Amino acid sequence: MRLRWSLAWALLASLAAATSLRPISVEQLAQRSQLIVEARALTSYARWNPQHTLIFTYTEFRPLRTLKGTLAAPLIVKQLGGSAGGYTQHVAGVRRWQPGDEAVLFLRPSATADGSMTVVGLSQGDFRIERFAGGPARASNGVPEISSSRPGSTGQFFTGSSTTLSDLENRVRRALKK
Repeated sequence: MRLRWSLAWALLASLAAATSLRPISVEQLAQRSQLIVEARALTSYARWNPQHTLIFTYTEFRPLRTLKGTLAAPLIVKQLGGSAGGYTQHVAGVRRWQPGDEAVLFLRPSATADGSMTVVGLSQGDFRIERFAGGPARASNGVPEISSSRPGSTGQFFTGSSTTLSDLENRVRRALKK
């Protein structure tokens, strides 16, 4: 019995070290999202689910621009993982937002129907915006700790997409016209 538990914990630990996913294009993200917004993070808090088995982090955002959908106020985005009650749950590939962070978010309603939204495609639907003096704003959804593979390929790694903010917005608009 002890061996089984040891093996189970070893398996869980190895799964927690990385997240595997299939790459999703910006166009697919746009089609799969109910809401696409450029927004600024305001505050975050974490709490246990009702079963006390998972911790979720909730981040409130101030919308700056809506690219798709109708915005409900306030905009709360829910992510798996966080720290609550002296415990921390880390999910590889999930980036936490700090107050002031800006992002283009591809969102859908949370499966729990609690009024929050979740990011489509894990980190792939979270394009962080960086603004540089004298240059165009850039958006990137790259995150360490994530590996991906395409069907039939051997070991391709997702490194994210980096583009100018205006190019990202144009791709979304074109995708929504189809």
